[in-house]
Amino acid sequence: MSLDISVVVVTYNENLDLLKKCFDSVYESENIRFELIVVDNGASEATRGLLLSYEGSKYLRNEKNEGFAAGVNRGMKISQGRYVLLLNPDTSFSSYVFAKMITHLDEDSQVGIASCVIRYPDGTLQDSIRRFPTLSDQILIMLKLPHFIKKINAIDHYMMHDKNPYQTQDVDSIMGAFMFIRRDLINEIGYLDERYFIWFEEVDYCKMAVDAGWKVRHYADLQIEHHKGHTFNKVATIKKQRCIRQSLRKYIAKHNGFSQALLLWILTPLFIVLGYLAALIKPR
Repeated sequence: MSLDISVVVVTYNENLDLLKKCFDSVYESENIRFELIVVDNGASEATRGLLLSYEGSKYLRNEKNEGFAAGVNRGMKISQGRYVLLLNPDTSFSSYVFAKMITHLDEDSQVGIASCVIRYPDGTLQDSIRRFPTLSDQILIMLKLPHFIKKINAIDHYMMHDKNPYQTQDVDSIMGAFMFIRRDLINEIGYLDERYFIWFEEVDYCKMAVDAGWKVRHYADLQIEHHKGHTFNKVATIKKQRCIRQSLRKYIAKHNGFSQALLLWILTPLFIVLGYLAALIKPR
């Protein structure tokens, strides 16, 4: 009997309580055939030990952290489900979510990538839908203007603040914390671009899908909980900003052209200084 979903979770020295909550959500899912594939970029014996209690799960250990995209791809390459779900280890959800998402996707074969409403643990909404990034809106973000100016039209447009997140709709890209991918799409466009160590890899994959004629859909009748940035928050802010800048340049070079990426590179010293200042004033 074929599998409906291959759940791929990439871990890196995770909080075991959150990880158990995530795995429990997967295994408590109803009316669905699934497999759980965990790719451990942190080579953690604790993660491996926890996974032993989940029957049929698969554990792939990376002695060296090659990045999120590389970890995802390793899991995807052994997956067997009709759909692959990229799932962050700090997420949890109700038992009906998988089955209802599969019903949606089976009803519209043009949807290649899908996600849903994502909330913080306190119930507030996370900004999880986006338009594709442009040079102008990303420069504004890299200049840290949102730290000082509450409303910036270009950034609001990028973040799709003009759209109702409680309405099912097609979007440019979705957050990679809960990212359903149709097997037919994988067969057509391949795996994630491993040149991204972390950040922008899911945006790039959505861009590849849309360029190939597929739809990216946000389903508003489903929701999950996400401790946003729990893994990435363990990285020092300055290092985090460097990862974001590097991935942004790769994305812009790939999809917008070398000249725009060159401008970002020229502005990098300014971005570094402003990133450092933003880290100093960031609330703790």
